[in-house]
Amino acid sequence: MKTGFKAIIFSLFMFSAPVFAQVTPSAEDGGIPKKKEEFKIQEIITTDSLPPEELAKRAAAWVNEENLTYVKSGGSSTGSKVECVATFSIMPKELNPKPDYTGKFTMNVVIECKDSRYRYTISQIKHISKKGDYNGGDIGNSTPECGSMIMDDIMWKKLKGEATKRAYKVAADLKAAMAIEAAETKKDDDW
Repeated sequence: MKTGFKAIIFSLFMFSAPVFAQVTPSAEDGGIPKKKEEFKIQEIITTDSLPPEELAKRAAAWVNEENLTYVKSGGSSTGSKVECVATFSIMPKELNPKPDYTGKFTMNVVIECKDSRYRYTISQIKHISKKGDYNGGDIGNSTPECGSMIMDDIMWKKLKGEATKRAYKVAADLKAAMAIEAAETKKDDDW
């Protein structure tokens, strides 16, 4: 009797193990979280029969040009590709804000030139706080890097909107600079 009872218990245990085992969810079930979409601004602009060298020269002139509202750093040029990092400083408008998000927005700007057209891409837009506890991180995230307990949802949406507005300002400045012919280096006249 005992051996029969042991055999029944053993067989129930062996046959029920696959039922209670954890199953890895598949992508079709929606169980595996998809990688978040990176927020970026990208546009292709056509010009009137300009060679890529001239467009790259205009882009390099824009990178080297000083601006009052943001700083461009890390400018590099390789062939028909020009890159830089645009940095905006940000300060809260209210006195003694709950999370002190004073810091900066950084964004990578890449300009690729071909015959009679160029493409600019503004990506990796991030909020970096002076105090490391209040970093928002990438604006493509639904919650800030510091967590929703430190920076509430309304404040994070305001920061994302401000970052987006400033990224479009960089795009508008770039388009205006690419429409103007690159200035030749001025030589001092020795009379």
